[in-house]
Amino acid sequence: MPSGQVEIRSTIDRRWLEKVAQEDPVLHAYALWDLDQHPGRVRFVSAVRGTTTLGYLLLWPLGDGATIVHWLGEPEVTDVLLDQLPPRPLIILCSESGGPAAERARGPAFVRPVLAELAPAGAPAPAGPQDELVRRLTGDERPRLQEFAARQTERIGAAYSGIDPALEPVWAGFDRGRMVALARPVVRLPHIWIVGGVYVATDYRNQGWGRAVVRAVMVEAARGGAPCGLFVREDSASARALYDGLGYRPVTRRVWVDAGAGRDP
Repeated sequence: MPSGQVEIRSTIDRRWLEKVAQEDPVLHAYALWDLDQHPGRVRFVSAVRGTTTLGYLLLWPLGDGATIVHWLGEPEVTDVLLDQLPPRPLIILCSESGGPAAERARGPAFVRPVLAELAPAGAPAPAGPQDELVRRLTGDERPRLQEFAARQTERIGAAYSGIDPALEPVWAGFDRGRMVALARPVVRLPHIWIVGGVYVATDYRNQGWGRAVVRAVMVEAARGGAPCGLFVREDSASARALYDGLGYRPVTRRVWVDAGAGRDP
């Protein structure tokens, strides 16, 4: 390869990834986690000049024919990474500067601004009245989780039908024994946990249940010394208020480019 030329590789440099993940833990958390936990499912495409990685695509199949792509990289490799994007339908989570290029390459698309947020490590915000009603599910409660998920019409709640709490930790809130709220760490690394799957049954919203289940995940992460991060739609005032109250602060803005996948962030 001539000096200065960018090479495309179907791998990712683990040592480089670990280094940049320390600098931007939220943005690179999925890449490190999936590299170790889901090597048979995740796929990487890297743009490399010499021994230096300039950017990468993390490609994750969603199971319905669509792909979600986490796109990290320097502006100088925009064009070469654009050429590696899979066909529609797909979702591209990328920088603000990369958003217009991604939309042109795979549009028409719906674009949503998303904030990557981080809460400091240590004790989370004070407990609320629902906190004592939240606990981690046990493995033998999977049928109960599936039953709850089957009653939900929204994607985030219904997706819990495929989660086994014996393998993936899930925290649930219970009102008089009835499951009403859920949250889980979708990434658990020593230096960062990513909170996801935050869901509250319709009749229990705006009552503190979302805060309680997210805080429960944060308490567990704090026991191991890890801060928590997450991604939230910038235009979702209620979600942002919830996370602000738990100490989350934006670290960068991303854009969610939905090219035919039909999924909100």
